Amino acid sequence: MESLVICLVLVGAGLCLKKQQDEQSQLPTHRKPRESVSNRPSTPVEIPLVQENTKQVLILVISASQVEFLESLKDKNSIDVSDGELLYQITRYLWLGSETELSRKIPDINEYSVAKGAESEYNIYLVEIKLKQDDEGFKPNVNQLDRYDAFRKLADLAGEVKVSDRLQIEAYENLEVYNR
Repeated sequence: MESLVICLVLVGAGLCLKKQQDEQSQLPTHRKPRESVSNRPSTPVEIPLVQENTKQVLILVISASQVEFLESLKDKNSIDVSDGELLYQITRYLWLGSETELSRKIPDINEYSVAKGAESEYNIYLVEIKLKQDDEGFKPNVNQLDRYDAFRKLADLAGEVKVSDRLQIEAYENLEVYNR
């Protein structure tokens, strides 16, 4: 019985191989000669003069109660490992997108500036971080472990860091931010 099964398997395998060989032999072996380049119609190729910046910008929305930390961040214009962990803890919302998208969504951030003496506990700061490379952990709908890991790597990922002036809470309404 076993030898019969083995024979059937071998015959089946042989038929499959023969079928593949037959199919390959039916493919045309000759090719049409290529047209010369000069005979082809020329179509103009449009090259964009300005390429959109593909670098990602991360915006963090942080309560004005964190003013001391944010002032120190503004002074050094960079992020270290401990800053990344603290930023994770104090960030209320975040947004990730291109510089072009950001300028469309918030054309003039200065219109939201808070005048001296008009401060409120609801005021915020926006921290703009130009990322040297993308990280999936900053995208929406990411689990908190991945988000935390991304913030811990922020020291390596961050390029230029800008901290806004104290702003009214409405400053981020058009950004379509998401929860940390």
